[in-house]
Amino acid sequence: MEPLLDTAPCGFVSVTDDGTMLEVNSTLAAMLGYKRVELEGWHLQKILAPGGRIFYQTHVFPLLRMHGMVEEIYMPLRTREGADVPMLMNGSRQVRQDAAVNDCVFVRMLQRHEFEAQLVQSRRLAEEANAAKAKFLSMMSHDLRAPLTAISGYASFVASGGCGPVNEDQRDAMQQIIGAGRDLLRMINDILSFAQLDSGHLAVRPEPVTLSDALARAETLVRLRAQEAKLALQFDQCDGELTVRADPDRLQQILLNLLTNALKFTPPGGRVAVACERAGERVRVHVRDTGIGIPTEQLERIFEAFVQLEPQPDSATQRGVGLGLAISRELARAMSGELTAESRAGEGSEFILELPGSESLVAVR
Repeated sequence: MEPLLDTAPCGFVSVTDDGTMLEVNSTLAAMLGYKRVELEGWHLQKILAPGGRIFYQTHVFPLLRMHGMVEEIYMPLRTREGADVPMLMNGSRQVRQDAAVNDCVFVRMLQRHEFEAQLVQSRRLAEEANAAKAKFLSMMSHDLRAPLTAISGYASFVASGGCGPVNEDQRDAMQQIIGAGRDLLRMINDILSFAQLDSGHLAVRPEPVTLSDALARAETLVRLRAQEAKLALQFDQCDGELTVRADPDRLQQILLNLLTNALKFTPPGGRVAVACERAGERVRVHVRDTGIGIPTEQLERIFEAFVQLEPQPDSATQRGVGLGLAISRELARAMSGELTAESRAGEGSEFILELPGSESLVAVR
């Protein structure tokens, strides 16, 4: 064996097909507590851990014969004292003196092995922390809903005269309480949805949904809000036979997020328009507004969690927590769809929700 190979900073062994070690460099022998003469001529199993012997015969050797090489195979070797040494193995099949041999190089990976163990531990702790966070957010969101529902319910009862006559100023005050409760409930729902998405526990159950029905329901829920904000709300006629494959509740959540945002960022006297169209096997819903617009460099950032743009100073709608668009895009993608935006500062915005048609063969995750 050449001196350079014999003292190279890695182990080397040349093995015949029957497992006989023809050559072993001094580096590998020293790693395992042997001398070269104690290994050469012996079977490879002498330096393989028990599990490694089976792995070499069933995986490594067949790969060498079929492909002529193996790369970065984890292969622990056993020392004279019986300790296992983690090794990373590379091998190639050569022909020397009219006979096939398998040249194998081994590099110690004790430090890498330790790093991998630390990474596994860190990942486990991160997963536990993430699960605890999701559980906390879910419990808090649930516990906050009950008193909030009571506040909104009693405010509506008082505003309707259930506790006696109320004057106009009192009714306006009750409406402010109801509106604030509605916005707070939306924030709580966003936090709960984000926690479920983050933990992978958000259920999406796609089914055929008539798009015109979904849009009519969304229009009913935001019509009063548009009137209060002094905005024109336009829903173009949608083909009654146009259907999408989506989870009805999640689709409604996306539509309400888009419409609420459009109303929030459009000044009084502006307009919010909704239209739909078929695009091959896909269906698109367009939500356009004449609002303040979004700078081009911010178009992708608005889909990131907790990113907020400033609403109009005179907007009656409270700021959210910056989760609505992030959740909406993830929900769209969970239904094999997509949510994108087009806008320029000062020229309004357009959000395009694309979903598979109900007859589409696109698989839904």
